[in-house]
Amino acid sequence: MIKVSMTVALALVAGVLAFFLMRSHKISAREGVLLDSMPELTWMKNDLKLTDTQLAKVSELHLAYRPVCVDLCARISAAHEKVESMAHANRRMTPELETALREHATTHAECQQAMLEHIYRTAALLDPEQATRYIESVLPTALGLTHGCSSHQE
Repeated sequence: MIKVSMTVALALVAGVLAFFLMRSHKISAREGVLLDSMPELTWMKNDLKLTDTQLAKVSELHLAYRPVCVDLCARISAAHEKVESMAHANRRMTPELETALREHATTHAECQQAMLEHIYRTAALLDPEQATRYIESVLPTALGLTHGCSSHQE
């Protein structure tokens, strides 16, 4: 009877240990995939020295924002193509081109506003020094004060 109890106890301990080892491995693998698919998170983790808790919260926030960013980028791209097409076709300012320019500017402003809100939410998850470094790093791009595309730079 004692041998059976010991065997059951050892099997139970081995099962619990295996469960926690597999869970730990899956969490590490998931974090690796997440960091590989979003290099901006790797930058934040390494450069800002995020804790695991901070990284998890920032990752969650970033994943939630990503579809919003993709949608806004598509809208900006469509508005840009419309303006460019009309500008080439007309070779003069028209009321339609003027309207397209305003729509493009409005869409761009919506994108900047959404990006700034995301940046400030992210910064709120960091300690003051990390938040300052993060904002100083991403704000010029978010505001379009650098050359090139301002999307997906975080």
